[in-house]
Amino acid sequence: MDSEITERLINFWRSSLFVEPFVVLSFAFCFVIALLYNYNNKERLLCLFYFFCGTVLFTQNTVVVVCKLLTGRQLLMRQEIANTIFELTEFFAFYYFFKKCLRNNSVKKVLKISLYVLSTIIAIFLMGLAFANYSITKIRVHSLIVNVIEFFFLFFMCLAYFRELFTDAPTKNLFTRSSFLIVTSAFFYAILMIPFFLIANDILLTEAAIYNILTACHYLLLIVLLFSISKAFLCRTPITT
Repeated sequence: MDSEITERLINFWRSSLFVEPFVVLSFAFCFVIALLYNYNNKERLLCLFYFFCGTVLFTQNTVVVVCKLLTGRQLLMRQEIANTIFELTEFFAFYYFFKKCLRNNSVKKVLKISLYVLSTIIAIFLMGLAFANYSITKIRVHSLIVNVIEFFFLFFMCLAYFRELFTDAPTKNLFTRSSFLIVTSAFFYAILMIPFFLIANDILLTEAAIYNILTACHYLLLIVLLFSISKAFLCRTPITT
């Protein structure tokens, strides 16, 4: 039995080119850092919750799949519910981060609208899962669309940040600014993954090997983002500076 579970675990990790366990470790590392250096700051506390959700998501998903606690439609629904809640948590963390970073009130209003829009879409998607005729294919496709919408809004936030940053010549070394490192990582995390999520379902059905490679790339970008945030946490200055 132990050897069978070990074999399933290796096969599961192989599907992400063995990058997924490093994602779990990265989230766990960032969670510990955030516990120690949150300073009761709202933006840091939201990131702490984001790290916690990421750790739980990837850990429970591994356990459920490897131990075969759920299969078929039940497994897919559990994964998509967990993924969607994680996406909302991720967006909340970045929303409050950018709300503190940005100065333009018009942009902040757009950010608030994007939060309401994404929250509404996610609520509709989660309610739809209660219907038995909601097919597995549609669930997967609609979940990917939610991903695309979240990353599009995140991409917009990054552009708004860069526009404000470079409107006037920076007087401080950008690589010493916590917010610049976080936003730069988030920018590439968002812009590179939007095309992938748009075609992910088609690739999964036709070229599983390519899908696995792109999933591994997604995880690598996520790891870079996590370590950018954790680096900012180690500074005593606000992460939004």
